Amino acid sequence: MKSWIIAGTLFFLAAGLAWWRWGGQEPAEEIRIDRLSISRGDIVQMVSAVGSVRALNTVEVGSQLSGQIHELFADFNSPVKAGDLLARIDPQSFERRVQEAEAGLGVARANVEIQAAGIGKAEVLHDNARREFDRQRSLVERGSVSASALELAEANYRNTGADVEIARAQLRNAEATVLQREATLEAARIDRERTEIRSPINGVVIDRAVDLGQTVAASLQAPVLFTIAQDLREIRIEASVDEADIGNVREGAEARFTVDAFPEREFTGRVAQVRLAPDEAQNVVTYTVVIDASNPGRRLLPGMTANIDLVTGRQENVLRVDNQAVRFRPPEEMVAAVDNAAPTGRGGPGSGRNPGAELAENLAELGVAAATIATIQGEMREAFGAMRGMFASGADPDMIRQRVEGMTREVLQRHLSPEQLDAVTALQRERANTRPAVLYTVNSDGTLAPHRVRLGLSDDRFTEIVEGQLGEGEEVVSRVRRPRTR
Repeated sequence: MKSWIIAGTLFFLAAGLAWWRWGGQEPAEEIRIDRLSISRGDIVQMVSAVGSVRALNTVEVGSQLSGQIHELFADFNSPVKAGDLLARIDPQSFERRVQEAEAGLGVARANVEIQAAGIGKAEVLHDNARREFDRQRSLVERGSVSASALELAEANYRNTGADVEIARAQLRNAEATVLQREATLEAARIDRERTEIRSPINGVVIDRAVDLGQTVAASLQAPVLFTIAQDLREIRIEASVDEADIGNVREGAEARFTVDAFPEREFTGRVAQVRLAPDEAQNVVTYTVVIDASNPGRRLLPGMTANIDLVTGRQENVLRVDNQAVRFRPPEEMVAAVDNAAPTGRGGPGSGRNPGAELAENLAELGVAAATIATIQGEMREAFGAMRGMFASGADPDMIRQRVEGMTREVLQRHLSPEQLDAVTALQRERANTRPAVLYTVNSDGTLAPHRVRLGLSDDRFTEIVEGQLGEGEEVVSRVRRPRTR
């Protein structure tokens, strides 16, 4: 009986295994092709960065004098205006210096008066000596006195004249001393005024580094007593942007940012400055971008970390395709044998047109005469022919590109007006900001048809289609799913 049971169990196990192996498999899956529609919409290209919120203008208020803090009139978060008193250093010693300087000035001024009186005395003696000299000279002429008396009178006359000059010099010295004493008094008064620490700007005290009774010492540099931030209704952010992204950042560009304190709120600003000085740390080079922004409600505080998106490009209501379709690379066996990627519009790499045809088309758009275009094309062919040796020699591509650009500009300058030259340069520059790509659609037989396009601005989801035969609503391939095999 047991043998029958065992035999039956083995039979059913074998049957179940056979059913699973040959008859129970799911039917083979077909190849699945995911498609996305080309649409119209806005594209906003951004560069991400991190920065620190700062006041638009921050001033460190220090002291040029040493002394003890006698009074404090401001504290943390105190709103102040320019000229408001923040603190006072004990002024007693400085007041004594003012009094001493005033006394010294009084002495100097009295000395001026003394020297002025001395001049008068010396001039009187000089006049007496002159009259005596004249008298002796007349007596000598009459023979009443000897010549020695005349010489003595002359010597006395000369000496008194020298005394007058000395007195005048002493007066000038006394007057200079007065000026010196006045300067000393003014310096003493300035030092006394400097005992009053005042705010240089309108703003808010964000830091106070001294306490009442503390002694400050101004030796090699002025000690910082207060830090004042200018009105926080306007703030500034200094963001660090990687060297790979800095080329797209321009002054005036829009900036959006958030802070951890208000994660649900987005603030906006404008790029005010792109600083040229690099900041290198651990072989990573960044550049500082300064962003000015308004601070409604003064919610943003100095020192907050801002997560920033800098708008480096914006296109509105343009033809766009999902980035998945741009990145898609099909299996070679699924691509149709007929190349549907025919030339589509202006030339360039990957468009099937040569740069000469593109340039001719640009010139025609600007209204350049056909004869002038033909002349330009002929001169460019001759110039390119002279450069064949450089192309064949394997010269540096950058050097070749520079030579070609320079040669092209020389030819255009000979035949175009300055306005036409600027216009065609702008078109070529615009062209340089696009790139070729291939998008794929699905044929009726399941093969993939390639379509060459030129792509422009790109964000984290969409890329602009600048040129191509694909239109809004058409579906392009974004993914091919192969069947699973067991």
